[in-house]
Amino acid sequence: MTIDLPESIRRIFSEVKSLTGKDVRLVETKDLGVYAFVKIARRSMSEHLMYYKPEHTGVLNHLIAHECGHILRVYSVDPEHRKVPFTNNQLKMQALREIEAELQNLSQVMPFDGLAQVVDMWYIGTIRQLTSYPSDIMIEKWIHDEYPDLRPYQSESIKTQYDEAVQGLSRRVERMTPPRILQASNSMNYAFFHILEAHFGANYYLGRYHRSAYASLGKELMRLQQESDNTYAGDVETINRWADALQCSNWFAWRDFEDVPEDYATALG
Repeated sequence: MTIDLPESIRRIFSEVKSLTGKDVRLVETKDLGVYAFVKIARRSMSEHLMYYKPEHTGVLNHLIAHECGHILRVYSVDPEHRKVPFTNNQLKMQALREIEAELQNLSQVMPFDGLAQVVDMWYIGTIRQLTSYPSDIMIEKWIHDEYPDLRPYQSESIKTQYDEAVQGLSRRVERMTPPRILQASNSMNYAFFHILEAHFGANYYLGRYHRSAYASLGKELMRLQQESDNTYAGDVETINRWADALQCSNWFAWRDFEDVPEDYATALG
């Protein structure tokens, strides 16, 4: 299927080519957990690969722009500042040891097999959120400011993200999630949606978060994010500051942008 991309997306592709010297190639695939995902070109790659689901809606225009934003942020800093997060079994076991008591409590109300299945989801989900949100915030601001024709798609996309995130405030999720994981996720959501709501001039995201127990830490994350430079190096700095505030700084590590496995599309970086 050929995607009829709006002119703004084509301009973003041109910006990527101008900065990186490499084109963005669109790759349709049904085997994708999200609507769009970019494999940012390393030195050995001739182009950036933008994977997308065949279900093409207007929201996909926003997601493609967003993924290109990641390319632009990474390539806008000197190579020595291009770091990407990663995890391994050792880091995962460190995280699980730190929340062992919480997992034991949950084992009293959740079957062991079910608990084992969601532990990886909790851990990876927390690290993905932590290592993505600081960049995501700045990319969404950039899209809103530089490409106003994408705002309707952006608004729909962020609203969908909010509707999914706010489920973390439900009593069912609270009962079935380790408190450390729950606090980290909801505090980051507070900061993410609060910052974007203020920038967009919207007023439909934060009602439930304002009334939640996560507002205090969420405000602290906002303060830490606003202290960092608007660069990818600043994003990394914010991630590390957030990790300290959320007490999970040793749950992941950093490596050089070029030092990634061949199948890195399935890794955090």
